[in-house]
Amino acid sequence: MISSASPPSRATTAETIVEHVVNAIRDDIRKGRFAQGERLVVADIAQMFGVSVGPVREAIRRLTGEGLLEFAPHRGASVRAYSERDVRDIYQLREAIEGYAAKLAAENIHHADYAERLRHCQRRLRETVRGSVEELSEVHQLFHDLIYEFGGNAAIKEAAERLTFPVNRLLFNELTGRKRAEASLKEHEEIIEAILNGDALRAERAMRSHLHNGAIAICDALEDSRTRTAHSNRKKKV
Repeated sequence: MISSASPPSRATTAETIVEHVVNAIRDDIRKGRFAQGERLVVADIAQMFGVSVGPVREAIRRLTGEGLLEFAPHRGASVRAYSERDVRDIYQLREAIEGYAAKLAAENIHHADYAERLRHCQRRLRETVRGSVEELSEVHQLFHDLIYEFGGNAAIKEAAERLTFPVNRLLFNELTGRKRAEASLKEHEEIIEAILNGDALRAERAMRSHLHNGAIAICDALEDSRTRTAHSNRKKKV
């Protein structure tokens, strides 16, 4: 397990340390540094982040409450694993929420510097289409963050982020992320064009289609992974 987080300073309060660990684990889950079903050993996490075990236990408790982790007796905490049904359910809800956010963004695109910032994001999407999976994840999250902001509805942003974090690691892995990159760019271009033109209905439809295709890609990857695992297990038995 490798984390990009740096240890908190000695001057930080106990609550700040817990928040640091929560955010670091959440970010590592989102970026796929922790695999589905991977156990999180309290002592290992504490050493990784340079903190005591108390804040780690509290962070794990909070993340379990968020649904990012799951806890089993005699096994402890592990990264929640998602089935195809889970993915379909989450993405159906995301379609409704983020489709509406894209509609609102198109209606508000004339405000402030929204159009300029969206065009800048569009350039970054084009530049990173063949970049690393982490770069893809980062710029795609930026795109969706802009849509939430331009929509002007804080409740939508909060709901969408709670749905986005758990499954991003499934979409942005070495296989799925690269396989989807070119198609995803075209979908983003269509959403951006609709928003820049102030075409709210087209923006909503394009966003819903984009998310629907993302769900299909994840489900296909989960099926491929299950098939490879079964094949590997059969070879070990021979």
